[in-house]
Amino acid sequence: MTRAASSSHRRALSGRLRSLAVVAAASLLQALALGRAVAQPSITEFTIPTALSAPRGIALGSDGNLWFTESNANQVGRVTPAGIFTEFPLPATLRVPRAITAGPDGNLWFTESFGNNIGRITPDGVITEFPIPMGSSFPLGIASGPDGNLWFAEAFGNQIGRITPSGVVTEFAIPSFASFPSAIAAGPDGNLWFTESDLNQIARITPPGAITEFAIPTTRSYPSGITAGPDGNVWFTEADVDQIGRITPSGTITEFPLPTTLSTPEGIVAGPDGNLWFTESDGDQIGRITPGGVITEFPLPAGESSPEGITVGPDGGLWFTELVGNRIGRLGPVITPTPSNTATPSATRTPTPTATTTFTAGASSTPTLSPTTTAAATISRPCPGDCDRSNTVTIAELTIGIDIALGRRPLEECSNMDGDDDGHVTVDDLTKAVNNALNGCD
Repeated sequence: MTRAASSSHRRALSGRLRSLAVVAAASLLQALALGRAVAQPSITEFTIPTALSAPRGIALGSDGNLWFTESNANQVGRVTPAGIFTEFPLPATLRVPRAITAGPDGNLWFTESFGNNIGRITPDGVITEFPIPMGSSFPLGIASGPDGNLWFAEAFGNQIGRITPSGVVTEFAIPSFASFPSAIAAGPDGNLWFTESDLNQIARITPPGAITEFAIPTTRSYPSGITAGPDGNVWFTEADVDQIGRITPSGTITEFPLPTTLSTPEGIVAGPDGNLWFTESDGDQIGRITPGGVITEFPLPAGESSPEGITVGPDGGLWFTELVGNRIGRLGPVITPTPSNTATPSATRTPTPTATTTFTAGASSTPTLSPTTTAAATISRPCPGDCDRSNTVTIAELTIGIDIALGRRPLEECSNMDGDDDGHVTVDDLTKAVNNALNGCD
């Protein structure tokens, strides 16, 4: 098709597509009014008994409950999937517990930032503390390693620590000075990966202690949370620039801007649905990003919550802490059509990666940038119109489809709009997508 013919074709379709957009939006709004809403995850919030406790880290325990730290209250909390709380005070004051993780021994392990300890709590609530050799190290993140030990980040000590289940601590100095390591997670390659917040780097440490650092393309991004993804890569949040980053085991970095500015993404975890889920502390939202880079955001019902830590619960939901709201939240995989706790996506977007870089410690510190493309997820194709593979079709996705049909966006942003695989999005394709939005995907 020539450029002139293509332009004429788009003008001819424009009126019909705009009409379809109005009809689609009206139909969906009517369905909402009738209680037949397109399925979206529901959000439930549970208030912590101790006021102003400042919950931060959260992890699933071996007992099937959720365990979390209360940094201001100097406690570790436990909440059942039904929302029943139990709180365990730490042995001494001003410990400021931060991150928490399930250990290989069936216990929960956590960092005490002011106490300069690593703590262990059994499912019955018995707490043991292990001092860190370096004083005032300010431990933050902690994770179980592939070697059966616990690994943690010493923000002030500029070290990565390893502690055995019996309490023996070993420390490894980070090559770069004053890097402020914060979060740490086991990677898909048998190593540990961590964020260096002040130096704008992602780093890898092998179980024997060899460290490699990789520069993030966007400057002053302040990498925060980190987790292994379902795609064999490591994913991280960039708190100061509102982006989600992805790094391959070889060190190639791709970045995805969030739809909401000033959202401050913090914690991140791989979800049970094959996507990554993250908290937006200043945006008061929970975000989801597919391995292909499609982002959807879900506002929290209460507002002014400041969600921080996030983990997967035994029920397949996402559980998270609300630092300011003093609550534990749960985002379920299936909607409960209750207006007070139903999350509605505020935006869906397939961003263009900003840059890719590979940086190895000892090499030049100037990254080499090159264009990148985002590969499609290697999973079965969802129903027509389901851009983010959530098995639902939203108004935001219908809008993307209309823009593709009008030539405003590339087909790659939502190839699933092309229901008949002819390389174009037609009125028939959009009609199928609208039907799937109203009636659900098969």
